[in-house]
Amino acid sequence: MALAVAVGAALLVLLVAAVVAGAEPAATAAAVLETGDLRSEGEGPGLVGNPLLILVAVVGLGLASAGVTVLLARLTRRSRT
Repeated sequence: MALAVAVGAALLVLLVAAVVAGAEPAATAAAVLETGDLRSEGEGPGLVGNPLLILVAVVGLGLASAGVTVLLARLTRRSRT
């Protein structure tokens, strides 16, 4: 069992390393010259994505995490009797 877990972890590390090594972090010069900077959607330099949506998602994730924590604490508490 431990051998299978170790082999699986090693394969996962190799897969992640291959994906990271193949990623291109910057737009190519030809693409920038043709269409502008592809990393921002015309909203200005440095603004990528929708900040309001990201804020709502982070707050929602925090509330969901707190709710699950409270639920698990109530379900697993020991009685005082």
